[in-house]
Amino acid sequence: HRRDYINIHISRVWHYYNHNIENKMSESNSNSNSGPMLSKNSTPTDTNTKQGQGQGPGKQRDDMHLTTALCFVASTTFWLVCLFRYHPNAWYVFQNAFAILAVCFVADNTAACLAPSLKRRQVVMHYFLGWLQNLLYILLFVASPSRFEKVWTSLFFGYYLFTWIMMLTQKAEFFFMFRLFYTIHHASAFFITGSWMIVSPCCFLDDNVFIYRAIVIWLSAEIWNDGLNTFRGIRPKTDKNVLRRMKTVVFVMERIHRSIAYFQPLTVPATQHNTLMWVVLGTGLWNDTLDIFFQLKSLCKHYREAKQQSEEKRRGSHLDLEVEVAVEKKEEVMNMTGNATSKTESDIVLDV
Repeated sequence: HRRDYINIHISRVWHYYNHNIENKMSESNSNSNSGPMLSKNSTPTDTNTKQGQGQGPGKQRDDMHLTTALCFVASTTFWLVCLFRYHPNAWYVFQNAFAILAVCFVADNTAACLAPSLKRRQVVMHYFLGWLQNLLYILLFVASPSRFEKVWTSLFFGYYLFTWIMMLTQKAEFFFMFRLFYTIHHASAFFITGSWMIVSPCCFLDDNVFIYRAIVIWLSAEIWNDGLNTFRGIRPKTDKNVLRRMKTVVFVMERIHRSIAYFQPLTVPATQHNTLMWVVLGTGLWNDTLDIFFQLKSLCKHYREAKQQSEEKRRGSHLDLEVEVAVEKKEEVMNMTGNATSKTESDIVLDV
């Protein structure tokens, strides 16, 4: 009878602890599957691709592509009309812009040959060429402000046209948020710079060096973000916490860099202020607001994911601790029942 009682007690304890461990494991699995988590080898680009393309409905993807095409046609037509109507060297700008466009395609094909294993090559080349464009802005202005005044429009239009064409012809290579942001950004940039060309004839004879200094500072502020995203594309396995800190620093540096452009009118007497200056400042603020909105949204997303991962890691450590305690208790029960069983058997032998 003692042996039967001990065996029943062991089975009950064993069932109790196994049931508790299974419940803890199921709760952990349900919690880990409740939120969108990045896999160990995934990148932000891959996650955005899954959210924007793999998981979204086909109609939404088609609507985004149609929106990109309509914005491209509308903004490019407006920009070209402004160029040929108001710019004094329209054909010079137009020809040089297509030369820049050809250089961008040659660079992209060269990267495809030299680095065939590079993932999201089109995205990486977009950021790398943008970084190179902003560096050229700075070098041209430092070398000669008058040369920058003649060349910057061709650099701007040629590079932006390259991005438009790539998004329209190879949309599968660009994740959804990339196409959404740059559709809005590039269309806005074409309308903004087109408005500068409309206003510039009235201020053509003025001393506009301080305005072009503000323009080169304002345009080249994107060199920080382009450099970081180029690094992310080349080194996709960089620690996410490091990238998040770098992204925060880049956001602050870009804002400081761009804010310097708005103080350039203070470097000259008020008599030199003109209509072009106010148009450049006003439209620049609008584009800055757009950039800040998307960048803050991206930063908040990264910090939310980091917080969620830390919470799940903490839950996992608590679960492991509870499992270890349960196993130890189970071993203790097994030892106790084993001793009791041996004692019972010895009593039976003595009775015999």
